[in-house]
Amino acid sequence: MRVAKKAFLGTALAGALVVSAGFGTYSWFTDVKTANGTIDNGTLTLGMDTELFAHENFAPSQMLISDFKKIENTGSLDQILRASYTHSVDKASVKKYKVGYLAIKYAERPNETVLKDIAMAYQKGFDKGVTNPVLPMGLAKSAASYEVEGGVLSEEQASAMKAQAANHEKTIHFGEGKFWKLKDNQNIEIMFFVKLLDSAGNEYQGAHYDAEFKVEAKQTDDGAEFGPAAGTEMEPAAESK
Repeated sequence: MRVAKKAFLGTALAGALVVSAGFGTYSWFTDVKTANGTIDNGTLTLGMDTELFAHENFAPSQMLISDFKKIENTGSLDQILRASYTHSVDKASVKKYKVGYLAIKYAERPNETVLKDIAMAYQKGFDKGVTNPVLPMGLAKSAASYEVEGGVLSEEQASAMKAQAANHEKTIHFGEGKFWKLKDNQNIEIMFFVKLLDSAGNEYQGAHYDAEFKVEAKQTDDGAEFGPAAGTEMEPAAESK
């Protein structure tokens, strides 16, 4: 019996030693994970030639044809554009000036021959009084890798104009829509046609004509759109390729 008691006591003490090892300094299993994040904001910037056109000794029946002016998305964000054309005459009404535009949107610029053919087609239509000139069949939509929009910013769209200073100054709003959305690799080139009508009288002798083409850019996220300018309607225009 004594031997058995001693063995039991030895076993109990051994168990006590294991339990007592847990007291004092604690040490638990652990694990740690961390995550970091950074944000670099995009840029919304627009590049455009600042000189529209210049001409001297203009006369009735003559037409000014500007060079193509590039409107370029120079930022990293997609953008939607809104355009306006304001023109004024210092001595008479601006009504005798007929204005048209031709705009081409592309990721890769068409060659010069294509650009000249498109410009000639629009010029002929503009000179004949066509409100929205159309492209010849050779430049049909299915054969082109670019988009074209054009129209006449004329007195017929009086509701789209804002008269100021006794009708000597008008602002014509156009642009917006699918054509006027630029991705970060896209450009628009635009040219203007200005004609002094044959019916312009002597009050236009020595007159000075001023024009301003303004383009505003806005990010397109969440379907952002420009609202119509106060007191105006957007100018309708034809779109083709």
